[in-house]
Amino acid sequence: MIKEVSARRDRVQVSLKHVHEIMESVKGKDVDKSIKYLEEVIERKRFIPFNKYGGKGHKSGVPRGYPKKAAKFVISLLKELKSNAKTINSGVVSMVIKRYSLGRGAYPRFPSGAVYRHGKYTDLAVFSEVEVEKQKEETKASAPASVEKPQASGQKEESKDNATEENDKHVDEGAGDKRLSA
Repeated sequence: MIKEVSARRDRVQVSLKHVHEIMESVKGKDVDKSIKYLEEVIERKRFIPFNKYGGKGHKSGVPRGYPKKAAKFVISLLKELKSNAKTINSGVVSMVIKRYSLGRGAYPRFPSGAVYRHGKYTDLAVFSEVEVEKQKEETKASAPASVEKPQASGQKEESKDNATEENDKHVDEGAGDKRLSA
Protein backbone atom coordinates (compact mmCIF):
# COMPACT_ATOMS: atom_id res chain seq x y z
CA MET A 1 0.00 0.00 0.00
CA ILE A 2 1.34 3.44 -0.92
CA LYS A 3 0.75 6.59 1.16
CA GLU A 4 1.93 10.17 0.75
CA VAL A 5 3.90 11.85 3.52
CA SER A 6 5.00 15.47 3.68
CA ALA A 7 7.25 17.76 5.69
CA ARG A 8 7.25 21.54 5.49
CA ARG A 9 9.32 24.47 6.73
CA ASP A 10 8.54 28.13 6.25
CA ARG A 11 10.65 31.27 6.67
CA VAL A 12 14.12 29.71 6.71
CA GLN A 13 17.12 31.92 5.88
CA VAL A 14 18.81 29.82 3.19
CA SER A 15 19.41 30.46 -0.48
CA LEU A 16 16.41 29.62 -2.64
CA LYS A 17 18.70 28.87 -5.60
CA HIS A 18 20.84 26.45 -3.62
CA VAL A 19 17.80 24.65 -2.20
CA HIS A 20 16.35 24.34 -5.72
CA GLU A 21 19.54 22.76 -7.08
CA ILE A 22 19.77 20.38 -4.11
CA MET A 23 16.16 19.27 -4.47
CA GLU A 24 16.58 18.70 -8.21
CA SER A 25 19.58 16.47 -7.54
CA VAL A 26 17.80 14.30 -4.91
CA LYS A 27 14.32 14.21 -6.48
CA GLY A 28 13.27 10.67 -7.37
CA LYS A 29 15.83 9.08 -5.04
CA ASP A 30 15.46 7.16 -1.80
CA VAL A 31 15.45 9.34 1.34
CA ASP A 32 18.26 7.46 3.11
CA LYS A 33 20.51 7.65 0.04
CA SER A 34 19.71 11.34 -0.35
CA ILE A 35 20.70 12.08 3.26
CA LYS A 36 23.98 10.20 2.79
CA TYR A 37 24.65 12.10 -0.48
CA LEU A 38 24.04 15.48 1.18
CA GLU A 39 26.32 14.60 4.11
CA GLU A 40 29.07 13.91 1.55
CA VAL A 41 28.35 17.31 -0.04
CA ILE A 42 28.90 18.99 3.34
CA GLU A 43 32.24 17.13 3.67
CA ARG A 44 33.11 18.28 0.10
CA LYS A 45 33.49 14.72 -1.19
CA ARG A 46 30.67 15.12 -3.75
CA PHE A 47 29.18 18.20 -5.39
CA ILE A 48 25.78 19.53 -6.38
CA PRO A 49 25.49 20.23 -10.12
CA PHE A 50 24.10 23.71 -10.74
CA ASN A 51 21.90 23.33 -13.80
CA LYS A 52 19.35 26.15 -13.59
CA TYR A 53 21.36 28.69 -11.60
CA GLY A 54 24.80 27.78 -12.97
CA GLY A 55 26.07 31.24 -13.90
CA LYS A 56 29.51 31.41 -12.31
CA GLY A 57 30.80 34.42 -14.17
CA HIS A 58 34.01 33.83 -16.11
CA LYS A 59 34.87 30.55 -14.36
CA SER A 60 35.38 27.60 -16.67
CA GLY A 61 34.33 24.01 -16.14
CA VAL A 62 31.18 22.38 -14.89
CA PRO A 63 29.01 24.68 -12.80
CA ARG A 64 28.86 23.03 -9.40
CA GLY A 65 29.01 23.83 -5.76
CA TYR A 66 29.02 22.71 -2.15
CA PRO A 67 26.14 24.60 -0.49
CA LYS A 68 26.67 23.71 3.18
CA LYS A 69 23.92 25.73 4.84
CA ALA A 70 21.22 24.68 2.37
CA ALA A 71 22.36 21.03 2.52
CA LYS A 72 22.07 20.99 6.34
CA PHE A 73 18.58 22.46 6.05
CA VAL A 74 17.46 19.85 3.49
CA ILE A 75 18.97 17.01 5.58
CA SER A 76 16.99 18.12 8.64
CA LEU A 77 13.81 18.33 6.55
CA LEU A 78 14.36 14.84 5.07
CA LYS A 79 14.90 13.42 8.57
CA GLU A 80 11.63 15.03 9.63
CA LEU A 81 9.93 13.49 6.60
CA LYS A 82 11.30 10.09 7.62
CA SER A 83 9.98 10.44 11.17
CA ASN A 84 6.57 11.52 9.85
CA ALA A 85 6.42 8.31 7.83
CA LYS A 86 7.26 6.25 10.92
CA THR A 87 4.44 7.84 12.90
CA ILE A 88 1.95 6.87 10.20
CA ASN A 89 3.06 3.25 10.15
CA SER A 90 6.06 1.44 11.56
CA GLY A 91 6.34 -1.01 8.65
CA VAL A 92 7.89 1.39 6.13
CA VAL A 93 9.50 -0.51 3.25
CA SER A 94 10.83 2.34 1.06
CA MET A 95 10.56 6.11 0.75
CA VAL A 96 11.13 7.98 -2.50
CA ILE A 97 11.12 11.78 -2.80
CA LYS A 98 8.30 12.34 -5.26
CA ARG A 99 8.02 16.12 -5.52
CA TYR A 100 8.73 19.36 -3.71
CA SER A 101 7.28 22.84 -3.47
CA LEU A 102 9.70 25.72 -3.17
CA GLY A 103 8.88 29.37 -2.76
CA ARG A 104 10.30 32.70 -1.77
CA GLY A 105 9.17 33.58 1.72
CA ALA A 106 8.41 37.03 3.05
CA TYR A 107 11.10 39.59 3.67
CA PRO A 108 12.35 39.86 7.24
CA ARG A 109 11.25 42.98 9.13
CA PHE A 110 12.70 45.24 11.74
CA PRO A 111 10.81 45.66 15.05
CA SER A 112 9.48 48.98 13.75
CA GLY A 113 7.85 47.15 10.82
CA ALA A 114 10.27 48.37 8.16
CA VAL A 115 11.34 45.73 5.65
CA TYR A 116 14.94 44.52 5.76
CA ARG A 117 15.58 43.89 2.05
CA HIS A 118 18.98 42.22 2.26
CA GLY A 119 17.79 39.02 3.91
CA LYS A 120 15.19 36.74 2.37
CA TYR A 121 13.31 33.70 3.54
CA THR A 122 12.69 30.41 1.75
CA ASP A 123 9.70 28.10 2.11
CA LEU A 124 10.04 24.39 1.28
CA ALA A 125 7.64 21.46 1.35
CA VAL A 126 8.78 17.94 0.45
CA PHE A 127 6.37 15.17 -0.51
CA SER A 128 7.24 11.49 -0.53
CA GLU A 129 5.49 8.30 -1.46
CA VAL A 130 5.88 5.63 1.19
CA GLU A 131 5.44 1.96 0.45
CA VAL A 132 4.01 0.33 3.55
CA GLU A 133 3.68 -3.35 4.35
CA LYS A 134 0.12 -4.52 4.62
CA GLN A 135 -0.66 -5.52 8.16
CA LYS A 136 -1.42 -9.20 8.26
CA GLU A 137 -4.61 -10.01 10.03
CA GLU A 138 -4.04 -12.27 12.94
CA THR A 139 -5.60 -15.60 12.18
CA LYS A 140 -6.69 -17.52 15.17
CA ALA A 141 -5.36 -21.02 15.39
CA SER A 142 -8.44 -23.17 15.22
CA ALA A 143 -8.59 -26.11 17.56
CA PRO A 144 -9.55 -29.51 16.15
CA ALA A 145 -13.31 -29.66 15.83
CA SER A 146 -14.90 -32.03 18.29
CA VAL A 147 -18.25 -33.70 17.96
CA GLU A 148 -19.77 -31.76 20.87
CA LYS A 149 -19.13 -28.26 19.52
CA PRO A 150 -21.27 -28.53 16.36
CA GLN A 151 -24.12 -29.99 18.39
CA ALA A 152 -23.83 -27.19 20.93
CA SER A 153 -24.01 -24.58 18.20
CA GLY A 154 -27.00 -26.36 16.66
CA GLN A 155 -28.80 -26.32 20.01
CA LYS A 156 -28.16 -22.60 20.39
CA GLU A 157 -29.61 -21.91 16.96
CA GLU A 158 -32.74 -23.90 17.82
CA SER A 159 -33.17 -22.06 21.10
CA LYS A 160 -32.83 -18.72 19.28
CA ASP A 161 -35.51 -19.75 16.79
CA ASN A 162 -37.83 -20.78 19.64
CA ALA A 163 -37.19 -17.51 21.43
CA THR A 164 -38.07 -15.44 18.37
CA GLU A 165 -41.27 -17.43 17.82
CA GLU A 166 -42.29 -16.83 21.44
CA ASN A 167 -41.54 -13.10 21.14
CA ASP A 168 -43.65 -12.93 17.97
CA LYS A 169 -46.56 -14.58 19.82
CA HIS A 170 -46.32 -12.09 22.67
CA VAL A 171 -46.21 -9.17 20.27
CA ASP A 172 -49.26 -10.47 18.40
CA GLU A 173 -51.20 -11.01 21.61
CA GLY A 174 -50.23 -7.56 22.89
CA ALA A 175 -51.29 -5.95 19.64
CA GLY A 176 -54.61 -7.69 19.78
CA ASP A 177 -55.27 -6.45 23.31
CA LYS A 178 -54.59 -2.86 22.32
CA ARG A 179 -57.07 -3.01 19.48
CA LEU A 180 -59.80 -4.36 21.72
CA SER A 181 -59.29 -1.75 24.41
CA ALA A 182 -59.35 1.12 21.95
